[in-house]
Amino acid sequence: MPLGLVFAFAFVVLGLSFIFCCDSLPSVDMCLFHAATGLECPGCGITRAFCAISHGQFALAWGFNPFAYPFYALAVIALLFPPVFKIVPAKVTTASALALASALFVFGAYRVVAGIVGRW
Repeated sequence: MPLGLVFAFAFVVLGLSFIFCCDSLPSVDMCLFHAATGLECPGCGITRAFCAISHGQFALAWGFNPFAYPFYALAVIALLFPPVFKIVPAKVTTASALALASALFVFGAYRVVAGIVGRW
């Protein structure tokens, strides 16, 4: 992905998270998985968590989705230090991305199982 696009995406996402409070977001279900099953996917709550982090509501953000923290940190790095993405070797970024994606998958599986068990 071109560095300029990464910077623009981080700028928009972080900018919007400072504009909107997590409790002022529309109550529209943006997650197709949640809309279809009623269960939370691995990414559910990240938008609200970004807004909470931007407004200093860290415990609330953790409750929405703890994986918002590494993604938020990546967005801040992309915005403030874009050259980092050119300096870090591809092997490191690939391994880090795979580790984060794997952890997010395990978290999502836990959320789904916990949601199903909670229905019984």
